[in-house]
Amino acid sequence: MIDVKKLFAAAKAEGVAQFEARITSGSKLSVTTFNDEQENFTVADDGGIKIRGLADGKCGVFTSDRVDDEIIPEALAALKESAKYGNPLDPDFFIDGSAYKYEKVNNYHPELAAVPAERYIALAKEITEKARKKDKRMELVIAQVEYEYGAVVHVNNNGLNVKREMNMLTVFAQSKASDGAEVQSGMWYEFVSDLDAFDVDKFVSALVEYTVGQFGGSSVDSGKYKVVYSPDCVAALMTALGDGFSAFTAEQHMSLLEGKMGERVFSPLFTVEQKPIGDGPLCAPFDDEGVPCKNSVLIDKGVPTGYVYDLDTAKRAGVKSTGNGRLQGANVRPAVSCLTVKAGELSQAELFEKVGDGIYVTDLGGVGTGLNERSGDYSLQAAGYVIENGKLAKPVSLITVAGNIITDFADIIAVGNDSKFTYYGTTTPSVAIGSLSVSGVKQ
Repeated sequence: MIDVKKLFAAAKAEGVAQFEARITSGSKLSVTTFNDEQENFTVADDGGIKIRGLADGKCGVFTSDRVDDEIIPEALAALKESAKYGNPLDPDFFIDGSAYKYEKVNNYHPELAAVPAERYIALAKEITEKARKKDKRMELVIAQVEYEYGAVVHVNNNGLNVKREMNMLTVFAQSKASDGAEVQSGMWYEFVSDLDAFDVDKFVSALVEYTVGQFGGSSVDSGKYKVVYSPDCVAALMTALGDGFSAFTAEQHMSLLEGKMGERVFSPLFTVEQKPIGDGPLCAPFDDEGVPCKNSVLIDKGVPTGYVYDLDTAKRAGVKSTGNGRLQGANVRPAVSCLTVKAGELSQAELFEKVGDGIYVTDLGGVGTGLNERSGDYSLQAAGYVIENGKLAKPVSLITVAGNIITDFADIIAVGNDSKFTYYGTTTPSVAIGSLSVSGVKQ
């Protein structure tokens, strides 16, 4: 590990007026089983350093995967060279570390770090074995158990010296099932902070039910339907909405929410918060500029409350940073984190009863290309189940759902209590939309 004091002394000697370093370290252990056999076992460590400093009033940067003392002369030379072509940067952006108070987050779990690799291997094998035994149609099951650790140290020559750590376990499984007439595939995942509390039987049941539950699926007639989106589907759509809160996006007149702050835009049942202070895997006490993070309400009962800022956009707007500076390549831009859609009071069964007749969408495909983050329009392949008389009926496939984030979230008629932390990094429950266009077999 690099000697930070030596790095800062060298920067001062080179005439770098303001200076900061962001040092990352991490490790990953991954186990994969293919049916009942171990297929892969990997252990990897990584890390890096990004330094930023002012030379003759301009900002220079240097990034490296190496984090040792030998890179110090090369790093400072590269920083000064890049500063020749860099932009002027306000010295205040190298924040005074003593001026802030940082809240505690709880997403490092020592007991998880102490779990031996053999237990992860056994868990992956147990998932594949139990899934195949639970239903003979499950021909193929691939399970992956991955432990991840990460740490960030952020220091500067104004007294900033903060550190954050996290670790988590991801349990993921893919499957293929065949009944002789058709083949279906499925997947399931869960983020785990306490392995002793992980219910492997519940996980396997969810995987098998999701996979074999698709047998016999067919399309529906095209038309307008009430739709219940599963938590994963809501999270997928939230990717477009989240970007709309960036003050930088707003400056470029590319925000989905431009001109809508403080107005009733969405359903009063729709409240969205960002919760970087907590115990979620992505929680953090400070952003990528060292500014403290804080929990806040972004949409209050359908009303967007305001944009999020980094130091740069905050200065231009005449406000304070909200602690949302995020590294994006070589730049820092404001971005929301740890989005949470406030859960309702209805169980999933009660949500279906509320809808009566409609479609429960469990899968959306082509989100990366079929969802426009600027307009909010989307047209996506979908699959799920028909809802009849308030209960799930036959599976449905080969359909396309089309709508708009703004108008659809304004048409929320009910919110479930089945909140889930998704692989989009967003925590969401299921939501019911009053009317949505669905393309099926008949126009």
